Amino acid sequence: MRIVNWTDQGVIPGLLFFINGGEYTGSVNDFGNKSAKEFRYKIESNQNIITAMVWYGPYCFGKSEIVDQAEFSLDDEGRSELLEWIKTKYESMIE
Repeated sequence: MRIVNWTDQGVIPGLLFFINGGEYTGSVNDFGNKSAKEFRYKIESNQNIITAMVWYGPYCFGKSEIVDQAEFSLDDEGRSELLEWIKTKYESMIE
């Protein structure tokens, strides 16, 4: 398993990115392990809500089955909850 510090700068954009309507997709790979799942996520905002979706596999959002999703408030507390949620989903999906 590749260790990811989800709170590091640059891993997930800051709150202002989502306040301005930004949409972000990302993935985590373990290239050293050919049998490892590829964890993918998409985060988007709409008015006062941040929506996060996760899936795994080699395909993009449009070609994949979303495994789980959640909504958070569009503020610092909501972004912190989002980061914790993504961390939990990543850890559970790669086990």
